[in-house]
Amino acid sequence: MLRTPAFRFLLGSTLASSFGAAMTSVSVSWLVYHYTHSTIDIAFVGLAGIVPGIALGLIAGVIADRYNRRRVMVTSDVARMALMAVLASALYLTGFSLVLVIGVMTVVYSFSALFTPASQAILPRIVTTDQLEDANGFLAALTQGGSAVGAAVGGVAVALAGAVAGLGVNAATYALSAILLVRIAADAGNIPGQAAGAARSFRRDLGEGLHYMRTHLPVLEVTIGFLPGNFLLGMVGSFVVVYAATVFGSDPTVYGTLVAGIGAGTIVGALTVGRIRARRFAGLLMGVCVVAQGGAIALLVVARSLPVAFVGTVGFGITIGLINTVYYATMQAIVPNEVLARVLSIDSVGSFVAIPAGLIIGGLLSAAYGILFTFTVVAIGITVNGIVLLALPDVRALRYGG
Repeated sequence: MLRTPAFRFLLGSTLASSFGAAMTSVSVSWLVYHYTHSTIDIAFVGLAGIVPGIALGLIAGVIADRYNRRRVMVTSDVARMALMAVLASALYLTGFSLVLVIGVMTVVYSFSALFTPASQAILPRIVTTDQLEDANGFLAALTQGGSAVGAAVGGVAVALAGAVAGLGVNAATYALSAILLVRIAADAGNIPGQAAGAARSFRRDLGEGLHYMRTHLPVLEVTIGFLPGNFLLGMVGSFVVVYAATVFGSDPTVYGTLVAGIGAGTIVGALTVGRIRARRFAGLLMGVCVVAQGGAIALLVVARSLPVAFVGTVGFGITIGLINTVYYATMQAIVPNEVLARVLSIDSVGSFVAIPAGLIIGGLLSAAYGILFTFTVVAIGITVNGIVLLALPDVRALRYGG
């Protein structure tokens, strides 16, 4: 697989983008809080990253199934490069502006929403079906690794050169990503069986994606079945900092250790999928992993030592890596490529919609009853969700190349 030039270019693009995006996340969060000291403003920045995925998710899937996907990805990278360069320059020359930061980042994340389904749908055109598990595993691992390194470098950059420097570096990484993507053969981005940009109605294109899901029960059941889990997981990720402070005190290294455990576990899980040939029992594995997620969160609830809590976060990360990698590999293998981006976008919109609700409910529960109570509710709910998924015959039967 690594001998394929197009896949190597896609890997390089993924690494560059994830590294730069993580630097921007650290830089923007620090910049906003430094000037406003407002958690509400930080929440607005977070919403700027979520709302475009909800608003443009379905449109992005249609675009990725209508136009050359490589061209969509390159255009998105060039636009993001220009926007980050403008933001960095404006902040350097005119000073901080919250409206400018949130406005530009909303547009940046809008182009990210266009980029994602195109990148997911182009992969089966670059590697063989047998290589999809390893390909998705490599991409997920590099994304996680690039984000971890980018966040660390971003912190150093903020300390040494200021937050604006981090935004400038991100503009450069998007430029590098675009250059690498241009190296991929143009025909890899074509949609099989149709002329790129052919005149079609948005309603008809979206309807084809919905029709495919309605007529393929395993795909539909997995999409709907994971909605409760996505909602509940919204109560976990953003509140690990609250958990660390509540259980272990205010030492930031403890929080960093727990977050690192999730990242390390995600990499391990992503790379494991290809080793165990999970495609032979994809649906069964996803259901088991959801149950295991409940167990990992329950371990955090009962943990009274950092090593035990660290094991819980690593286990939680492993399940995330396994679920995401086997899901994308399976969908890329069984869903016709000409409708793939729309199917994945419909699923992702559901995920994006559930996350803000989880954040809000998680915050309210934590404020009223404490973080351990919230995590207990999540552990029970996700375990039940996994059991329900395993009870669905079409989910258990979901596989390819078995």
